[in-house]
Amino acid sequence: MKKIHILILFIFALCLSSCDKWLDIESKTVIDENDINNYPELAEAQFLSNYLDLRNNVQSIGNGQLSYLQHHLDAFTDDGASNIAWGAGIMQNNTPGMVYGSIFNQTPSEYERAVWPYKEINKINKYIATYKKSANTDVLSTVGEAYFIRAYYYFELVKRYGGVPLYSTPLDSVKSINNRASEEASWDFVLNNLDSAIVLLPDNQKYIAEDKDRANKFTALSLKSRAMLYAGTIAKYGKVTNNGLQGVRSDMAKKYLTEAADAAQKVISASKYKLSSNFGDLFNGTAENDDEIIFRFKNNEKTGTQVFLDFWCMPYKVKKQGYTAFMVPSLDIVEQFETLNGVITPLDYTAKKTDLRDFFDDRDKRLAATVIYPGGEFLGQRYSIYKETRLTKKDGSVQTYRYENYDDWVKGAKVPGYDKYMKSGEDGVFYNEGNGFTNYGFYLKKTLYGVKRLEDYLKHENSQDAVIIRYGEVVLNFAEAAIELAGLGNTQYVAQAQVEFDNLRSIHGGLPAKTMTIDIVRHERRIDLLYEGFRYWDQKRWRIGTQMHNTTLHALFPVLNIDERTNPVSIYYTIEKNDAPLLATRVKWFQERDYYCPIPVSLSPGIVQNDGWN
Repeated sequence: MKKIHILILFIFALCLSSCDKWLDIESKTVIDENDINNYPELAEAQFLSNYLDLRNNVQSIGNGQLSYLQHHLDAFTDDGASNIAWGAGIMQNNTPGMVYGSIFNQTPSEYERAVWPYKEINKINKYIATYKKSANTDVLSTVGEAYFIRAYYYFELVKRYGGVPLYSTPLDSVKSINNRASEEASWDFVLNNLDSAIVLLPDNQKYIAEDKDRANKFTALSLKSRAMLYAGTIAKYGKVTNNGLQGVRSDMAKKYLTEAADAAQKVISASKYKLSSNFGDLFNGTAENDDEIIFRFKNNEKTGTQVFLDFWCMPYKVKKQGYTAFMVPSLDIVEQFETLNGVITPLDYTAKKTDLRDFFDDRDKRLAATVIYPGGEFLGQRYSIYKETRLTKKDGSVQTYRYENYDDWVKGAKVPGYDKYMKSGEDGVFYNEGNGFTNYGFYLKKTLYGVKRLEDYLKHENSQDAVIIRYGEVVLNFAEAAIELAGLGNTQYVAQAQVEFDNLRSIHGGLPAKTMTIDIVRHERRIDLLYEGFRYWDQKRWRIGTQMHNTTLHALFPVLNIDERTNPVSIYYTIEKNDAPLLATRVKWFQERDYYCPIPVSLSPGIVQNDGWN
């Protein structure tokens, strides 16, 4: 009965909050100190809505908003491609501050409006100010969660914009958000909030079922390893401009990288988490309580909330609707998956195979968990992906058959004389503008719901959780911090990091050990974290984004060959490397200014804009 009373009080408190200001929070605290002393659960109930706010502000993961403008973030990188013609303008303009790289706070009618998340930060600030001196350990634990969430908000802000306005107290009297701190001070603010969280948070949430849904001490340490790795590499590879609003002094690199290594080492040494031997199941809804998952956004069926990208990136074969497969892998990233003997090598373009799957044999196990390749499997179905059929007659002449577009595919004409075979693969490749068929020879697999096919995706009955922080990332953070620090003269972490690095390669990829270098660690990070939203930011913090400017991604075009010169007739596949058909989105754009997102100046009159965005 007490829980019901608490819920009623909590709902009543929410109903009293103001909604008419951009800060969107009332200045008064509805639940007073006496209530908290008598019922500490009230503070917890008042606090929990902040996790829902957070999920709506982390790269739109899991918020259920539907807009093609919210492309998969990897479509902006050299790891993925927009599979739709009308995405070209988004990719070419590459304004992530207004597309996918901003902090969003939107209603369904405001898809294009990027808004600072200071109303959510104001709620957190008020909570901390109200309860930080509580004598109740349970209440102080939620204050630790509040510090974690505030650090997460500011991490998302700083990695986009550089120096941002910093507030640790209520903002009710603030009329305009325009007083940017330096980027270095902003990273220090993130660090200090995470350290405050670590002091107050328990090793485990008191209810074990909530331990992955709410922050504990190791969740905060994991985020610290991520954030300080970003800060340290920006200090090492970036430059200070715009009067310190962009960039970090190079002599801060060692400090931040040491903070990252120490935080990751503490998570590893605790032995609370471990790497999963079923890598793909971490992301498809099958193993949502796996010990590798540290922090997630939990989803339940029929709540109207799902992992956002699932709606737009499913193949047509699964969704049975158009406007799917918006982002697909390119051939370029597929060929970055090592062979099982640890070598990065292209596919064999001289081979003839009777089964499309055989072109991808002997590769890193993570390939099959990440990408639907020709002949690959997803939700119990095999994918027939080939560009065309070449029929070689007995006299040596060659006739070519293929579908030119989606309408040709609908007609379903077969190869003359061979009714068993379609002209192009059942699942592509042929040109289309968003009907759910690949233009590149591959489909996204990792992060898509793989438990069952939903009968109606519009009902959003996907129960898949969104994985936000996992142990594999912490291992990779540790490896990168260790090797970067070694280059700065501190080798104390390298031996342990090498052991953990090789363990990850073995368990996740089935790969042999490989001595760490900066390039090798970066490559492993790229493969293991592929399509989890890291590559875009890694290219920024390493300052390598401009290296892909005006480069063209490639497509794989398998070919079905029917050769009548043999008896019996030979039927086999070959593969070819090509530019993707007709899509401007195959070209990657990244200019110097894109290392930072544009500041939403219209929302904050008087604020200083980032370089190149005036």
